Amino acid sequence: MNDEAVSEVVGEMLMISLVLLLVAVFAVSLGNFLPTERAPTVTVMMTNTTENVTLYHKGGDWVRAADLEIVVSNTTATRKYRSDTFVLSPEKQVFDLGSSIVVNWTVAGDETVRLVMPRAVLFTGEVR
Repeated sequence: MNDEAVSEVVGEMLMISLVLLLVAVFAVSLGNFLPTERAPTVTVMMTNTTENVTLYHKGGDWVRAADLEIVVSNTTATRKYRSDTFVLSPEKQVFDLGSSIVVNWTVAGDETVRLVMPRAVLFTGEVR
């Protein structure tokens, strides 16, 4: 009786299972080395008149205009402006270097203006 082939098949199966186990361990540990998502960094300059506030992009990352929201708050109220209610100049889909955002409202003073994204605050300024 010749049973040499059985041990070779068992050996091959053990080697295949060892390789699959090592690949699984490597794949799980690789997830720890992936970089985390970072919030964009934007340098913003703000100017205001009695009718509006203008935010100028002076440097940093570009941001999709649809992701932006401007929150204006004082001691009594909070107003939010989305991309369909503020004016982005020049007209394009992103807020990047050289762009400006104009928000029209009657500026009363002592208000805080924030430029926010869903997961980050990009700018905070005060209107006096």
